[in-house]
Amino acid sequence: MYDRRADGKRIGVDAMSDGTADQLYLALRLAALDLRRDSHPQMPLILDDVLITSDDERAANILRALARFAEGGQVMLFTHHRHLIDVARAALDEGALVVCSL
Repeated sequence: MYDRRADGKRIGVDAMSDGTADQLYLALRLAALDLRRDSHPQMPLILDDVLITSDDERAANILRALARFAEGGQVMLFTHHRHLIDVARAALDEGALVVCSL
């Protein structure tokens, strides 16, 4: 996998920030799961602290992508970062988010 820096230079995953690499791998997992949806029974997608290396802007983008993915099945996201609830509420349409605090 490669990315391009602002100057156009290609870089590999090993040179990406932790947040960028985490986003890449999450995107690949979502794409692989999406390809299997038609031929396999629906199962919930359970994610634990996948936003830990994301700033709020990236987290909002990921949450929007997960909301789109959830249109085809249930997505559960566990985190202990309470500020992400505010990020999610700002990024998602009402009804796309259910918060359960333990």
